[in-house]
Amino acid sequence: MQQATTRKLYAYWDTIRNGRIAPRRFEIEPAKISELLRDTFIVECSGRLAFRFRLAGTRVCHHFGRELRGVDFLSLWSLEDRHTMSSTLGNIVSGGAVGHGTFIAVTQSNREAVFEFALLPLIHTGTAINRILGSITAIDAPFWLGAEPLIALELRDVGLHWPDGLPAFLATNNADAALHARQQFRVVQGGLSRSNHR
Repeated sequence: MQQATTRKLYAYWDTIRNGRIAPRRFEIEPAKISELLRDTFIVECSGRLAFRFRLAGTRVCHHFGRELRGVDFLSLWSLEDRHTMSSTLGNIVSGGAVGHGTFIAVTQSNREAVFEFALLPLIHTGTAINRILGSITAIDAPFWLGAEPLIALELRDVGLHWPDGLPAFLATNNADAALHARQQFRVVQGGLSRSNHR
C-alpha cells in the first residue's frame, strides 16, 4: 500500500476498527475522509460470489465512464483474474483480512494505466462482515485518464494483510498457525497476458 489515498484510508479504517475484526458501516464518517471519497467505494457481500457496488466515488465512476452502483464487482476483472479476486474477497469476509494490490486497466484503444487498490472489511448488520470499503487510485495517472473509459482490469499483484497478524478464526497464541496463515493466505500474481482482450 504505497499511494497516499490507500494509506490514509487504511489508517482511518484501522483507527475506528479499534482492535475489532472490522468496524461497523455506520461508524464510517464521510466528513472525516472527505478528501478520499472520490476514490473510494463500498461493495455489498450477499453471497459467496455476490459482490455488488453499493456506492462508488465520482472519480472511480469517471474512470469507468459509468455509474457503478449495482454493478457486479467481479465483472470488472478479466476472466483469468475473477477466481483470484473472489478468493481474496472470500478471505476478507471470512477472516477479516485486508486485500491490496495493483492492476493494469485497459481502454478500448489499448491505452493502459496502473492502479493501486485496497479492500477493507466492514460490518453492516449482524456480526458478520458483509460490506467492503475499497479504494482505487491511479499510479502516475496518464494525461488521458478519464477521457476514455476503462473496459478491462488485469491484476499485477494481490495480497492479504492481517491487521492483527492472523485470520480471525485462528488462535492468536499459536506461532505455527501464524506462520502457516501468512504462507497460505498471501497471494501474489504478476504480469498476466491481455491476449484475450485483443
